[in-house]
Amino acid sequence: MREKKPIILPEKYYLNYFNYLLNFVTEHYQHILEDEEYFFIQNFKNLTEDAQCLYLRFSNRKGNFFRLSKINYSEIKNLNAAKEELLIHEFIDINASKDPAQFSLFTKAELINHFSFLDRKERKANLLMELSEWDIQSIHENEEIAEVKKNQEVAFLKLLFFGNRYHEMTEFVIRDVGNVKLKSFDESKFQPWFQSRSEALGVMHISQLKKMIREIIVADLPLEEFLINIPWEEWRTYPRSKEAAEKLLLEIGTHFEKNGKLESALSCYQRTALPPSGERQIRILEKLDQSIKALDLAKKILEQPGNASELTFASDYLNRSGIRINRSMTRRLHLAKKLELPEKQARVEQEVLHYYKEKGWQGVHSENFIWRSMFGIVFWEELFNEDHGTFHHPLQREPSDLDEAAFFTTRKIVLEKRVEGFKTRKQLFNHLSSTYDENFGIANRFVTWHDQLLPILEIMIQRLPLKSIKLVLLEMAKQTKENSIGFPDLFIWKKDDYHFYEIKSPNDHLSAQQLFWLDFLTSARIKADVLRVSYSHEPNVGLHH
Repeated sequence: MREKKPIILPEKYYLNYFNYLLNFVTEHYQHILEDEEYFFIQNFKNLTEDAQCLYLRFSNRKGNFFRLSKINYSEIKNLNAAKEELLIHEFIDINASKDPAQFSLFTKAELINHFSFLDRKERKANLLMELSEWDIQSIHENEEIAEVKKNQEVAFLKLLFFGNRYHEMTEFVIRDVGNVKLKSFDESKFQPWFQSRSEALGVMHISQLKKMIREIIVADLPLEEFLINIPWEEWRTYPRSKEAAEKLLLEIGTHFEKNGKLESALSCYQRTALPPSGERQIRILEKLDQSIKALDLAKKILEQPGNASELTFASDYLNRSGIRINRSMTRRLHLAKKLELPEKQARVEQEVLHYYKEKGWQGVHSENFIWRSMFGIVFWEELFNEDHGTFHHPLQREPSDLDEAAFFTTRKIVLEKRVEGFKTRKQLFNHLSSTYDENFGIANRFVTWHDQLLPILEIMIQRLPLKSIKLVLLEMAKQTKENSIGFPDLFIWKKDDYHFYEIKSPNDHLSAQQLFWLDFLTSARIKADVLRVSYSHEPNVGLHH
């Protein structure tokens, strides 16, 4: 591997990034922006460059308060003038707030030195609890503390660009210093994340609501009263806010369930189809003596499961209820081969590989990476095609619908056409090889780039039935998040044979996703089994059926 030269960013790189974001949002979100955002953008651009830089230095850091005596940025030539400009144009306030959060800007020693009534033996966290807004004035007499304003406008503009509240401007830095190599896109094909202002504001409000709810839970305050007027149904009418709202409903439902508030939990779970809401509803209905409703829901899940875990739970629940469903983790484990090894010396997967190598096999601890990598390379063009309207800005690493059912349904024809085009193993490997060479190192959630990847994939292609490989790839595409995990631990092979093994110790259990893939691989005529490993001091160790 070639040694990379360090990349030095321009002095005011963060200002360049923010100006790019403002121009991008102005161009792509005219249908959403209103006066408050336009006023912010114009007022920001009217600032001097020093003032712009100082504001962004504040805005990009955590917290709303900053001690001006501690601020020193070499690229800002006149810090005092920049500060005064921001104050005049209301981008900051100075010593205007009485929020006790300002005390956290000071060290424990500084607080004790300033407030004689504090006990120096106490931890800083306890000292902060002793201070209140009435003590702020004495701090302000000796210190200028700036409070950043217009946070809502900045947060909303970032939301429009990134599509969420958890990505930050550091994404630009990660790209430009070479930590991540991103796919290049045709920017003329970018589509807005949000179709309306209501949808974007919904996502914004849900993010703020999530923070408030977590604070309420930590403070052990009554949550039910707070949730009375939340517009869940309005938020669920838009794709982006629906996803955010339903994730939050799951979180709230889990809190209620853990605290024994089953009716409230059930109400939350019933508002979302996201797993594991179905399983949680069934469990609660059972506790509420509503078994008929629980059975009906289990049957619905069996017909259209949200993921493998829901499928397994619904199957097991119906089995326990006397409705026989042919799906069992216990049966898989009971029929598993058993391998006795000498006293444990290393990780169990490595010991099993060593055992098989002594028997003439080769192998790798493959788990998910070989199937994921094959998927990511085979469907490279389908993953990064901008024509589906699922790329929204140049920092994206994957289509925005990748974890949704829409990924498969909207691309079903092209995905099937892709795999149907491989009439021979050679055609499949040639496609893998050329795509690998052309895109090596570009960020792709599924692909683990390394020099041994292609040789291992070639070995798989040479040994597995071609039709079976195609079936697995298409099944992964149906639920890319859930179905890209749970593959067997080991892939072993010799000249004309191969096997996948899920390794389990005597007390280990199969996960629902592992059972799903073992069943699917077997039905696709791929050799895949559970191998139960135990350790023995006896000389007669080895494989038992």
